[in-house]
Amino acid sequence: MVNKSKILSDLSKIAVDAMSTFSGLKKEIETLVSLRVDKIINKMNLVKRDEFDVLKKMVQKMIIKKEKLNKTQKKPIVRKKKVTKKKKKLKN
Repeated sequence: MVNKSKILSDLSKIAVDAMSTFSGLKKEIETLVSLRVDKIINKMNLVKRDEFDVLKKMVQKMIIKKEKLNKTQKKPIVRKKKVTKKKKKLKN
């Protein structure tokens, strides 16, 4: 009986050690994959999110300014024509 409980105890220790080994392996793999992805992204020379947001806001402001300018330019310039009366020649 003591022998069986010792075997079960040893098996449980092996299982716990295996689980901790696999969790450590998982962390290692995640780290390696993360580093590889970062390396690939850096090679692609992509824009960072915060830089993109700043440029997006700038473009939106410029679009609004352009629309305002277009509205002011589209207003017709009202010029009054000089009204001249033509004299009618009477035929007798």
